[in-house]
Amino acid sequence: MTKFILPLGEFNRIHQLIHGAIRAEGNPGRACTLFACIGALILNKHYNIKSRAVAGGFAMCVEPEKNLFFGRDAGGRLEMDTDAFHMWIQTPTHIIDFMSPLYQEAFAEVQAETAIPRKMFQKRHEAEAAGLDELKAPGDFYVMPDTDLTEHLIDSILERDINRDFFNIVDHWFGKRRGKQRPTLTIGSTDGIIRDLTLPTTVALGSW
Repeated sequence: MTKFILPLGEFNRIHQLIHGAIRAEGNPGRACTLFACIGALILNKHYNIKSRAVAGGFAMCVEPEKNLFFGRDAGGRLEMDTDAFHMWIQTPTHIIDFMSPLYQEAFAEVQAETAIPRKMFQKRHEAEAAGLDELKAPGDFYVMPDTDLTEHLIDSILERDINRDFFNIVDHWFGKRRGKQRPTLTIGSTDGIIRDLTLPTTVALGSW
């Protein structure tokens, strides 16, 4: 039984490619939908790992007595909607979040006093806590998938041309799984603007 599907280096490769493609469009720490959907594409196509993007509530312990929550606090329980959610990847054996090295940026406004480590989130399903009250040690997690929200968000993502462009850019930039990763990619747009994309230096250092 393997702890991880992907070694740390492969996880970081996919994280950096998605991060590098989308970072000019805003705060990548708020782009969980793209990290999940593009990451699932890469895993399915290049690794033959059955993967799907899933949205809902997400909670994890980052240090003793300090938990982070993607969702809305509704008096001791977590609610999810299009303004309060997270999206991650589920495989038959694991839950993966390619956005995890950017949790620090995602929570900068609400937990600025907590230095959230840049780590890989790649957990086996059976490692999930029984509930929110069981999040005790760093890395403990609990997810609350929402099928309707997932379908709505994926439909919204695919409706935007720029998001479909991101899928194609990352897939092209990835190249071949066994090939050497190119650190830069030059892309052009219909308005004639040429841009050079570079791999960010932000990576996961260890795992949750």
